[in-house]
Amino acid sequence: MAKKFVPNNNDFAIAYYRFSSHAQSDASIQQQRDATQKYAAGHGLQIIKEYKDEAISGTTDQRPGFQLMLAEIGKIKPGALIIWKTDRLGRDRYDLAIAKKYIRDAGCTIHYIAEPISGDAPESALMEGVLESMAEYYSRQLRTNIKRGHLYNAQNCLYNGHKTLSYAAEPAPEFGKDRQRYVIDPVTAPFVRKIFEDYAAGKPMVDIAKELNDLGIRTGRGKLFTVNSLAGILEPV
Repeated sequence: MAKKFVPNNNDFAIAYYRFSSHAQSDASIQQQRDATQKYAAGHGLQIIKEYKDEAISGTTDQRPGFQLMLAEIGKIKPGALIIWKTDRLGRDRYDLAIAKKYIRDAGCTIHYIAEPISGDAPESALMEGVLESMAEYYSRQLRTNIKRGHLYNAQNCLYNGHKTLSYAAEPAPEFGKDRQRYVIDPVTAPFVRKIFEDYAAGKPMVDIAKELNDLGIRTGRGKLFTVNSLAGILEPV
């Protein structure tokens, strides 16, 4: 038999904010905060603590702000947790189920600002489940599309914005405006060949890195060579 939910009888609220990537910009947190403060004021709630995770996907529960909120909510015992939408709390149904149990057991009610979920009405539970499933579906679909794009780029040697030692980029207009393809860089390619030859001959990677650094050769990111950076070149993809 399901444990009866006993809400905390207070007007205290906590808030949780999250955005997934730097491409969304820090403004996303501030926008969520502004909307939360407006919501709290309109519903007679007093925000006593805020938690946030910046540039962390909702597909993982390994988020510092998220984990701290779950760890503290049983001690703070607020009457409400205010979030922008279901997907801000997470995009994995199983993680969401566990998190909501912590929140529910702490006597806290979740308030969604931008979604039609409210109260204990049966349709609210249905809508919440649908929105959780949609959030997870979006993440899975996005992951599939990204993998498909990476495979297409690899099959056609298309530049993906990642600088790679021994390769340069040249225009590839047949694949679209501003697209580029990888081509062998005649300046740095000989050094990569030498890395493989020296390693195959038994030369220690520490010595290979020192020799490259002494010659003024740098990694694709412009840094000094280390054993780890050499391993990234030598390991099979």
